[in-house]
Amino acid sequence: MKLDFDEALEKVGGFGFIQRFHFSLLMVIQIFHAAFIVGLAFLGKEPNFTCKGRIARNPCQLEPPCKEFVFSKDFTSIVSEWDLVCDSKREAGYAQSLLMFGFLAGVIALGTVSDRCGRLKTFVWGMIFLVAVQLASAFSQNIYQYSFSRFLVGFFSGGGSLAGHILMLEGLVPGQRALISTVYHCGFASGLAVFSAMAYYFRDWRQLTLITCLPMVFFIFIPLLIPESARWLASNGRIQEAEEQLHFFGKKNGLKVSQSLITLIDKTDDAKGKNSADGMVDLFRTPVLRRRMIVLMITWFSCCLAYYGLTFGASNLGGNMYVNFALSGIIEIPACLLSTVALNWLGRRPTMVGSLFVVGFACLGVMALHKSENGAMFSSQTCLALIGKMAIAVAFNSAYLYSSELLPTVLRNTAMGVCSMSARIGGIIAPALPPFGEKVAYLAFGITALSSALLDLTLPESLNKQLPETIMDIESGLSLTTLHPEKRLGIS
Repeated sequence: MKLDFDEALEKVGGFGFIQRFHFSLLMVIQIFHAAFIVGLAFLGKEPNFTCKGRIARNPCQLEPPCKEFVFSKDFTSIVSEWDLVCDSKREAGYAQSLLMFGFLAGVIALGTVSDRCGRLKTFVWGMIFLVAVQLASAFSQNIYQYSFSRFLVGFFSGGGSLAGHILMLEGLVPGQRALISTVYHCGFASGLAVFSAMAYYFRDWRQLTLITCLPMVFFIFIPLLIPESARWLASNGRIQEAEEQLHFFGKKNGLKVSQSLITLIDKTDDAKGKNSADGMVDLFRTPVLRRRMIVLMITWFSCCLAYYGLTFGASNLGGNMYVNFALSGIIEIPACLLSTVALNWLGRRPTMVGSLFVVGFACLGVMALHKSENGAMFSSQTCLALIGKMAIAVAFNSAYLYSSELLPTVLRNTAMGVCSMSARIGGIIAPALPPFGEKVAYLAFGITALSSALLDLTLPESLNKQLPETIMDIESGLSLTTLHPEKRLGIS
């Protein structure tokens, strides 16, 4: 009897020893990868400074303008390295914007490469180039060289990390996607705390840059330890290779799986013609997938806008910057783990919609309470901001899983790349809103979150449903097929 991929994966042990081993390796990379994305939180931090030989409360308002600045010795950064203060302050911000633009370009370009050439190759080469560029950035001689390196870091990080996420997801049976995907994203949150510890002990920005590369050295061994996605192989007509890989999994999981037991359904013909992975155009060619993509793009935009908006807002709380930064990541862990329960018991859509509603109302509440200078009001505002931060962590975590389950295998990486592209636009806009006033910023965060929640109500539920393999699966409604009870639990 021929099996679809989820059935075959269950036959060889589901999330057995070998799958857990592969996941652990990807998780470690996820933890140390965080420093590459958020590095400018410390590498671009502005130290306290004064004007050499002159006394002024605000060195930027001196007449004539100050020509030489003296920075505190607590830490160094690109700001103190190249005097990026006062009129030059905006140049430090360009580096972060370029990283986001690079991320946007990377998820588009390398997302398509991943669907055509494979998840593993894209992931490995993306991460190798990422480390190389990060290493080179430590020797930048001016802000222009460094800013260009940030664009390349964003490019390879965006495309490479997305391929790694898909590689992880496609090896999971339906009943385990929520939990394992959530734990995977907790790795990034943990990475914020790890990076904060690195920054605390290494106060020189060039040394800190080099230290972030060190844990990634073992990455060159990944191709020897993790195979290509068997699901991708099967969806691209390489059925024999996929079956051999599944038999290998069964053997490593301690199961006796006969050669005749694992025979995959060949959907290569279904993936041809209008369902072939020609690129992003295919995502908007058919009505059901087109509507689904538009809603998901708006959702990802809203999630990233609110996430970075609330993160930037939290940085104004004061106190020890290393502790605050670590806590901003740690606070996401219980939120993400809590979302696992909701994703499995309430469903993907209710969790997504509910968390966005919480984010929306929390942001609107922050905006309303900001009118008062009363201390109690400030405490209430801070509380709402933290509730919003936890809720957006749930929403963003849910978006990765929910979107992956609603998109076809033949275009999943490309589609996720487009969604991530929409998210990066939100990430670029978020830091540009506060100059217009905090009320305007929080109003934008709240309205976009609430609008996305309403749009997500039009999406189908994907809990305990088969992953769609082709565009035809989505258009025909095959992806809405409910799995049998034993498959929901991921057992054979």
